[in-house]
Amino acid sequence: MYAGRAPSFFHCELAAIMIGTAYAAADEYARILAARPLILEPDRTRADLHDYQRNLGESLGIIHTAHAALQQTAQQWMEACRRNVAGEAPFTVAEDNRLALMFLHAGRMAWDLLQGTLIRTAGARHARDGERMRRYFRDASTYWTYIGPGMAEPLARRVGCDRPGLPSGQIPLIP
Repeated sequence: MYAGRAPSFFHCELAAIMIGTAYAAADEYARILAARPLILEPDRTRADLHDYQRNLGESLGIIHTAHAALQQTAQQWMEACRRNVAGEAPFTVAEDNRLALMFLHAGRMAWDLLQGTLIRTAGARHARDGERMRRYFRDASTYWTYIGPGMAEPLARRVGCDRPGLPSGQIPLIP
C-alpha cells in the first residue's frame, strides 16, 4: 500500500467519506419520511407516497453504485501498488490520474444525490441548524468546495491526454 501514489489515494479517502455521508443521509431521509404526517391525511406519512419512495429508492441505488465504484477502484489501486512492488509495472502518473478521476466521480455521485434529491425533498424544516440532514449537507458541501473536487476539470483533461499519449505534463492539476 505504501508503494502507491498519493493523489488517487487522497481522492479515495474523500469519496469514502462522501459515500458514508450519503448512506447516513439516506437513513435520515427514511426516518423523516416515516415520521412526517401528511397535512390533509394525518394518519398517513410521506413514506406512504410513491414519489418519496421513488426518491429514496433512486438515492439508495446511486449510493450503492458509488460504493461499488469506490470498492472496484480501490482494488485497482491496490493491484497497481502490488505490480509496482513486484517490479511488474510502475505505478504511473497516468494510472494515478485515471484512478483519482474514478474516485472523484464516485464522490460526485454521492454529492449530486445528497444535494439534488435528499436535502431538497426532505423539507425546509430539516435544513435548519441542529437537524441531522443539515449536518450531512454541510459536511458534503465542505467536501464539494475542497480542493479535490475542484481539480475535476484539469484531472479529466489529464486523463484525456494520457489515453491517446498526449503530453499531460503541460496541464496544471490545480487551476
